[in-house]
Amino acid sequence: MALIDRFIRPPSAEEVVRQHSADVLRLLRRMFGPSTEVEDLFQAVFVEVLRSLPTFRGRSKLRTWIHRITLNVAYQEMRMQYRERAVRAHKDVEQFLSDQDIEKQLVDEESMQQLYRALEQLEPKKRMAVVLHDLEEHTLKEIGELLGRPLQTVASQVKAGRAELSAYFVAHEESEKALLAEGGSS
Repeated sequence: MALIDRFIRPPSAEEVVRQHSADVLRLLRRMFGPSTEVEDLFQAVFVEVLRSLPTFRGRSKLRTWIHRITLNVAYQEMRMQYRERAVRAHKDVEQFLSDQDIEKQLVDEESMQQLYRALEQLEPKKRMAVVLHDLEEHTLKEIGELLGRPLQTVASQVKAGRAELSAYFVAHEESEKALLAEGGSS
């Protein structure tokens, strides 16, 4: 009966939020890091989901449809950030395990901040492909379906994004070494 009911009656707004909020929040945090703007994007996603829910035709799973809306909202935000090239501070770092010592926490926090600073440097399409593949662990085929892109395009965006991240980290390491060398020769 519940299966038949699903085809007759669309899910309520409360059901949609309750069933899908954890996935949406996780994906947004993977895309943007643990920043306070994720909460605003989360709200924007569900405003769009709830506004569009009456038009949902069931051609795909509800989860896939919501995932696509989430990616569209994330993409728009990334495009805005990419254009502005604003460097944002990532103050809201994920909760550390209680048994870690302070020094390890600081190293972990700095590593996360570096990762999200590096991700911010990627063009939005590459950033989405890398996050979905390497952090969310989607297959290239799944990413292609989610983003509506050919498999080869997704594969090249992941490869190019990884290469740019690698170059970013190499350049960052070289600049730190240069700063240390300057400080040591004074």
